[in-house]
Amino acid sequence: MQFSLAEKAYIFYNSYAGRVGFSVRKSSKSTSRTGPSSQRFLCSKEGFCKNQKNFEMPIGSVSLHKSPQKVKSITRVGCRASLRVRRMKDGIWQVSVFVEEHNHALITSPSKMSGLRSQKSLSEEEVKMICDLNAQNVEPSKIVEYIASQSGGKKYLRFKKKDVSNKISQENRKLVGRDVETTLIYFRKKQEVDKDFFYEVDVDDDGVVRNLFWVDGMGRRSYQEFGDVVTFDTTYNTNKYTMPFTPFIGVNHHRQSILFGMALLRCEESVNFVWLFKTWLAAMHKKHPTSIITDQDPAMRKVIQEVFPSTLHRCCQWHVMRKAREHLGVLYGQKPGLKDELAAVINRTLTIDDFHDQWTALIDRHKLGNVKHLKNMFATRHEWVPAYFRGTFFADMSTTQRSESMNAIFKNWVKAQTSIFQFVKRTENMIESIYQRESDEDLRSTNEIPHIETRYVIEVEGRRVYTRSVFAVFRELVVESTIGSVREIEKDTKYEVVIRFHPFIKNWIPENYVVEIDIPSQRFSCNYKGFECEGLLCSYAIKVMQHVGFLNLPDHYVLKRWTKDANVASKYRSDAICRLEIEESQQLEEHRLATLKSEFYKLAVIGSKSVESFTRMKGKIDDLKEEFEGTRESDSKSDPDSDEIASTEEVSMKVCDPYVSQCKGKRKKPTRFKPPADVEVKKRRRCKVCSQIAGHNARTCPMALGNGDK
Repeated sequence: MQFSLAEKAYIFYNSYAGRVGFSVRKSSKSTSRTGPSSQRFLCSKEGFCKNQKNFEMPIGSVSLHKSPQKVKSITRVGCRASLRVRRMKDGIWQVSVFVEEHNHALITSPSKMSGLRSQKSLSEEEVKMICDLNAQNVEPSKIVEYIASQSGGKKYLRFKKKDVSNKISQENRKLVGRDVETTLIYFRKKQEVDKDFFYEVDVDDDGVVRNLFWVDGMGRRSYQEFGDVVTFDTTYNTNKYTMPFTPFIGVNHHRQSILFGMALLRCEESVNFVWLFKTWLAAMHKKHPTSIITDQDPAMRKVIQEVFPSTLHRCCQWHVMRKAREHLGVLYGQKPGLKDELAAVINRTLTIDDFHDQWTALIDRHKLGNVKHLKNMFATRHEWVPAYFRGTFFADMSTTQRSESMNAIFKNWVKAQTSIFQFVKRTENMIESIYQRESDEDLRSTNEIPHIETRYVIEVEGRRVYTRSVFAVFRELVVESTIGSVREIEKDTKYEVVIRFHPFIKNWIPENYVVEIDIPSQRFSCNYKGFECEGLLCSYAIKVMQHVGFLNLPDHYVLKRWTKDANVASKYRSDAICRLEIEESQQLEEHRLATLKSEFYKLAVIGSKSVESFTRMKGKIDDLKEEFEGTRESDSKSDPDSDEIASTEEVSMKVCDPYVSQCKGKRKKPTRFKPPADVEVKKRRRCKVCSQIAGHNARTCPMALGNGDK
């Protein structure tokens, strides 16, 4: 037989081996002055294992090694089966030697043949599928199950789970030493199609990356219009570089999260926060947010005061109350009702003076003046108590829960082996899901009509203008406006709303709210300041409106950001066509692939009905493959929509990957970064004799020693 290339001879011999039942390996080449002259292909059991006799120990002998060594099984038995091809003068490779006989048993079971080493293979299509599924965080075992279901069963697969894992590791190793470089090249490609895409990299004196920040054009444009409140949280050590990710999160017109930027920090030092906040501010055209919510990290607090002097900084109330639960858990058990009273003092006081008076009364009533943690909470009250922030827009947020929800998603996506480039790609998938969810909500708000509860005109108007999710909140406010009574303090100018009983809240304490009105301008001012904080009229103002005869919702109390038409006239949505073009250019290859898959699947269903139709269709497909095989390589090089990162490209500056986190033995699972104020309190044990937490146990208890007990 003759072959145009030695590699084609190997492919033929390996195919023959797969039908007979053995595995093939390549031997060394023979060369001449003109190049390779001959090539041998051997049975995998040819020859003998190196130092094979050393592995054969007598029965009952003891190894002198301090630790047990893994001894490989014997796989070579001196089989002589082989094929040799020799290159002729005209360049054709011709078979010169063929030995057919084997000295070992051959594999006859088709399901076992696929396990032979040379018979294992991953086609280009399977590699593409493995990479795509891995990018969607699908485990190797699930990848094998999916491909097996597409192939008719595992017995038709030419690879195992380990081969999939090895392929994924091989793809990941391509980024070793050029992870950041590849990421920056990808960012530069993003800027070519999205002119507002922004990224910034921070390096040390040795050129090693310390921090990385990026935000897409949609996030920048949305912040310019709706960037009033931002939540920020540094959390979760992500990849092998142990770089925590830090998202800047805001709220869109559906009261859902929208990403204003994403960063990776090398460490949690204050100098990194300075770089991060200044970078983010530069990306947002120097527009300072009205308010920002973070955890209780002191480094963040210091930097925010420096970079955002005009921004109102608020600490996450959830973090504060969680720490209170850890420190005051014993008091909660000893003093029934203390927990509810403390929550009422914090959340239901309207003014600073009111909070101060009720806090003092609570401390005196329960004799808690010596509790250290309560003193610390009161000392930092201006950072987290709601009474100190009434009148400032926070979009009804008092915690960093939006950042936390994003963190929870990433915990399922990020592993210790995740590279920066993979992290960026997976972040894009999550951002795309946010945009798609917003688009779905727009559609539902347009096509669906929510139910109303009271049939007030103001509720009907709210249903007409507000989005579906915002109207659900407004509808509850209208329902609550039916509770209580109104008392006139000053005719046509000041009213008092008295609520003696609340059917939705247990243990309701009677409350009074004062609403001032200006009838000519249709202005309502409530000391609850619901509109100022949340962007919606509070139920007390709505009740007074109904009382004085205002049936309609004034236009100046309808924020554009909560309306159905917010996207229509929005700056960050005005170029929606441009964004679609960007998405199409980025995903054009995937779309073409999906379209062809769908069409070929229809043909496959038809061709599998009978042996005749299968044979005819298989022949035509082979003809198509032969026709397009020669153009595949040239098309991939010239395709401008290809998402491949060329290894020959260079970035404008030479950067090095961050230092890989070194650890002995198995890498520990990444843990969440906790600021000093967020570290869990060590629980102290109770003495079993006196039931007190006093730093002693039953053996050293003074009460036990006083009674003469051991």
